[in-house]
Amino acid sequence: MKRCFILHPSSFILPAMDTITLTADLDALAKISAFITAAAERSGLDERATWQVQLAVDEAATNVIQHAYDQEDPGDITLGWACEGGRFIITLRDRGRQFDPESVPPPDINSPLEERQVGGLGLYLITRLMDEARFDFHPQEGNVLTMVKYLSSTHRDDVVTMPISGRVDAVTAPQLNKTVHAQIASGARFVLLDLSDVTFLSSSGLRSLLLIRKELMTLGGELRLAGLQPQVHEVFALTGFTQVFAIHTTAEEARASFGLGRA
Repeated sequence: MKRCFILHPSSFILPAMDTITLTADLDALAKISAFITAAAERSGLDERATWQVQLAVDEAATNVIQHAYDQEDPGDITLGWACEGGRFIITLRDRGRQFDPESVPPPDINSPLEERQVGGLGLYLITRLMDEARFDFHPQEGNVLTMVKYLSSTHRDDVVTMPISGRVDAVTAPQLNKTVHAQIASGARFVLLDLSDVTFLSSSGLRSLLLIRKELMTLGGELRLAGLQPQVHEVFALTGFTQVFAIHTTAEEARASFGLGRA
């Protein structure tokens, strides 16, 4: 079960951090996202953990932008990050109104949508997505939110590697789906498709891979692809799917990239 803490200690020593300071307005969100995404990838977080960090930081920054300052007179927000002791540590600092997380009621996530009260969902997501979340207020430093994502020091030993060969098209894609789905039904959550021997890939094949990826991500897993021949890789590039799939040069590289992403 995820451990997540909301604390108010008077002292908390942080390592030296790379930081960025921006005006706390909505235009800052894109720069904040780019900064923390590059940091997460540089630190070795896997695709899913990077997405979790992105969302948690966006929620926290949006709260600062919308509630810490008056809209007509926005102050600054400083985002910092560092890696220490197997932890990816993030801080957000502002000098706006003091924030007390205990004053925010938990969101209603069970009632029908039309009956739910607005508010609290951003804080809820932060505490669900991060391994630790800590709120402090200092008279000199203002509000400080410290979030932690644990880093993996070992590779997964439950990766299922499946070599695929020949054509992946409207004829063969259904069988590919069926084969991979059988592995997922048997418990596979981290799947590597070795496409070294695939000579042809059509849009039907792409759709099949998208369905497999969606199913795995829904279950908290990952799909990675390896060994794409030039003509197959071009199909991904032409459709923009190189930005969607985790694609690796070799199966060995792909296997090493599976982390211990935490849910």
